[in-house]
Amino acid sequence: MTALSPATVLAGSADRHADTVAVVDGRARVTYAELWLEARCYGAGLRAAGVRDGDAVALLAPNVVDFPRVYYGALAAGAVVLPVGVPVGPHADHLAREARLLVCHTSQLAAGRRLSARAGVPLLTVGPARGLSGVPRLEDLCDTPPGGTATFADPDVDPAADPDGTDVVLGCLPLGGRFGRAVALTGTFRAGATLVLLSRFTGPAALDLMLREEVTVFHGTSAMYAALLDAARGRRVLPRLRHCVSRAPLPPSLRQRFTSTFDTVVHVAEGERDSPVPDPPGGRSRPARRLRSRRLGCHGERYRYGPAS
Repeated sequence: MTALSPATVLAGSADRHADTVAVVDGRARVTYAELWLEARCYGAGLRAAGVRDGDAVALLAPNVVDFPRVYYGALAAGAVVLPVGVPVGPHADHLAREARLLVCHTSQLAAGRRLSARAGVPLLTVGPARGLSGVPRLEDLCDTPPGGTATFADPDVDPAADPDGTDVVLGCLPLGGRFGRAVALTGTFRAGATLVLLSRFTGPAALDLMLREEVTVFHGTSAMYAALLDAARGRRVLPRLRHCVSRAPLPPSLRQRFTSTFDTVVHVAEGERDSPVPDPPGGRSRPARRLRSRRLGCHGERYRYGPAS
């Protein structure tokens, strides 16, 4: 397989699904064309901050639209991304010390300051301004990339077999985790579907958001499935879920009750774990693999799975 920048995932969908909403974050609705341009602007800002090809950028952010902006911006700048889990976990210091700099969402500024000081790496903030913090803002370093158009192509996708991208996916798994990135930032974006972000998961909040945004695909953990099932009690209207994917096999009774209540199917993903620890250094910059599998989740999303349980 030809080595491609992982940024081709977003670049290709920006070319094929330019006007489709890529991310919903509260009131913000960002199309693929807008997200790719914003990511490249952030990439230009990271280059201005001294990031060079092969450098690592640590990213501390919850499930907000600035996460994919910085994530794909760093990839477009030739860097690799080291997501730091929220809340900050025991591996955070090690990850930050490997990075050229730390980009911290303003909602996590206090934790970002402490992490930056312990690791001895420069700190940039991203996100809504929250007064004068004294920390440089990535937005202030940004500039529109030359030409203002995508510079990556995605030859790994056959245009004749392009999915319709009509799915709406609930993004409640932490984007800083490996499984969350695989199914949201890679699988959903590759399919040209819409990712609806939920930064703090609860069953009632998730159901309300699913109904409001007409979510059709859900990826989650066993605890999330149980919380959705509990929140569904007494509700007359439930979301119409076309597909669901569990990180690990659900207990048989939970799976049976969930599929019956929501009139859907639940597949089980294999070989992933939801960990903020990235792949080993030798594999961080490799493009996302298309695994030999049946399709599940979004139309066009390919993911390895095991038998339902």
